[in-house]
Amino acid sequence: MKVTEEIFYFPGMNFDCNTFLIKDNQADEMTLIDCGTGFFFDRLIKRISQEELNPQKITRVILTHVHFDHSGGLINFVREYSPKVLVFHLEADSIEKGGNGLLLARDFGLEFTPTKVHQRLKEGETIKAGSLNLEILNTPGHTAGSICLYDRDSKVLFSGDTVFTYGSFGRVDFPTGDSKQMVQSLIELSKLDVQYLLCGHLDIATKNANDQIKLSVKNARLWI
Repeated sequence: MKVTEEIFYFPGMNFDCNTFLIKDNQADEMTLIDCGTGFFFDRLIKRISQEELNPQKITRVILTHVHFDHSGGLINFVREYSPKVLVFHLEADSIEKGGNGLLLARDFGLEFTPTKVHQRLKEGETIKAGSLNLEILNTPGHTAGSICLYDRDSKVLFSGDTVFTYGSFGRVDFPTGDSKQMVQSLIELSKLDVQYLLCGHLDIATKNANDQIKLSVKNARLWI
């Protein structure tokens, strides 16, 4: 699904997270945000091609966090297209060393294949993707190393599993999850000017996204 002239949205199937592609027409390359489990890799590639996008142009993969439903498909993309892998520094070792830990791969009955991380992201850094200048925001709560990606000009927020639509938010009962940090992260996100809420699960929002984030703050204060 085309969200803007540059951003494409591929809803997750079953346990898969939502996946996003940012198309850079000038550089003739694409940035992928999150990978899903890999269970439906072939189907995802088919859906990408149906949008008249060439997956061979994927030059970077950014993970919003390393849970298997976001990272399991990484090895497929690396083997097929050799993109650079970008992960927040607190969770990069999990991708390079594998094991269960933060990845939760064994919850899906699998082992994670260790993969090289080319760039360890830090809070406040900016990634250029097409016309977007994506600011790295560390939003702990779901995991300590969870990030959101925010472009101030286009009011786009890729929110991973920190905040969802319908007043929902990420679970805090996984390793390094923290309820107090989740509430604080949601409060900080509610201060941003957001039109497009592009979240890791559920539907996305393309208008009134600030209202959805504020509802998530309200619900989190009540529930956790």
